[in-house]
Amino acid sequence: MNLKQICLMLIWGSLCTGGRAQTQVTLEKVVNEWCLSAPSAEKAKLDYENVVLAHKNYLKGFLPSIAFQMNPITFNHSLRLMQNPTDGSYSYVNDYSNTSNAGLSVLQKIGVTGGVLSVNSNLSVLTEFSTGRHNFNTTPLSFNYSQQLLGGYYTYKKLKRIEQTKILNAARQYCSEMAEVQIKALNAFLNLLLADVTRKVALKNSAISDTLLMAGKALWNNGHFTEYEYKQVELQSTNNLYVYEKSQKEFLQSLRQLWTLLGKQDIPDSVEVSLPDFALPLSIEAETVINYARKNNPFALSQEARRLEAEQTLFNAKLGSRFNANINVSYGLNQYAERFSGAYRKPDYSQGVMVGFQIPVFQWGINRNKLQIAKNNYRNAMLALEEEVADYENNLQDKVSTYNHGVKLYFLSQRSYRLAQEQYEILSAKFRYGKVSIYEITSARKELYETLKTYTSAIQTVWNQFFVLRKVTLYDFMLQRELMEIL
Repeated sequence: MNLKQICLMLIWGSLCTGGRAQTQVTLEKVVNEWCLSAPSAEKAKLDYENVVLAHKNYLKGFLPSIAFQMNPITFNHSLRLMQNPTDGSYSYVNDYSNTSNAGLSVLQKIGVTGGVLSVNSNLSVLTEFSTGRHNFNTTPLSFNYSQQLLGGYYTYKKLKRIEQTKILNAARQYCSEMAEVQIKALNAFLNLLLADVTRKVALKNSAISDTLLMAGKALWNNGHFTEYEYKQVELQSTNNLYVYEKSQKEFLQSLRQLWTLLGKQDIPDSVEVSLPDFALPLSIEAETVINYARKNNPFALSQEARRLEAEQTLFNAKLGSRFNANINVSYGLNQYAERFSGAYRKPDYSQGVMVGFQIPVFQWGINRNKLQIAKNNYRNAMLALEEEVADYENNLQDKVSTYNHGVKLYFLSQRSYRLAQEQYEILSAKFRYGKVSIYEITSARKELYETLKTYTSAIQTVWNQFFVLRKVTLYDFMLQRELMEIL
């Protein structure tokens, strides 16, 4: 046994058994454990938390809010032009004063009517430095209510439904983004796996080719081989080593890419990649996929939110072109005094009602055209939604067809690869005894690598398509569970 054979045997042994502790990399660990704590998964989680917090703020917007405001210093020392209320004459007055005010207000939205109710209490103090007087103006308590006469309840109901749709969609969008993270981790793992399989096959074939090289040399020396045939055996051995070196480089690159994607810092010195067992469904019904996609996919809920927003826009356009009114009602207590105690004694009543009407009379048909534009935009939005849904469901059927076809190709390519591997080993054994030609060995080697390429491509296709269907439906057809329960 020469030095080359010894090196190949040592490398092969280290790949198969490993003389030191190895990091076991499996599809289960990568997809269902490591990638869920990756930076991309953390970003998706933070985005979802922001949406949840925004929704909580929306809900809390209908709770009473309390605000305290204070302006302690508004100082002024200047000459001001003033008009005498008796004779109408003007004169400059020395304004040397400071105004301070403070107030407490409680605000409450009335969602059912679309109005706003506020309760206020204010204190204002005017200090005149030139005369040394203080004036106190107080509003111990005042109520104010304002709303639009028409459309308040409809707007509240529609916006509430839109908000509910958005928060429900946010949860599904988060789940979908996590499934996308898993797809990226899956593809990175598959690239690593396929490079590992290729390098192991190439190394094993190199060991076989080296034995064939020794046998070929013996046949050449005995006159049973031409120099050309011996060179062909040597070329085959070199090609196997070339494939191994190339796949080894791709293996290390894939390992670094996977570790970077997972957010891991230290790349292990020794890695054992396990080929996943095929436990996927043999076939998936297109109707089942479409039903789960309609139920779970964020696309369906986003379409509903867009439809609701289009209806709200149309309603606002109708409301702006018709009769409407704004109502503002206020009631409270008010007092003025030169002493603080007197400013809260026997306050006077303060009342106010303001009703403003909006009545389109004649605008040369501008409002009618605006309303027609809004109707056209609404119809256009509905047609776009219908078209998108049709394209989306057609795309789902293509994905299902690709997966089902990929499963069939997976088993066929697996069988072809095993047969090619067995055939190559059989011919290699016969070659040692001169029973087959170098051309048959070369042809068997090429066929082995072609079937390996087809087999690894089938592995990538079937696993990738399964996880794509898993993402679009938010349903795991292998575990038969909703992803909302898993992620």
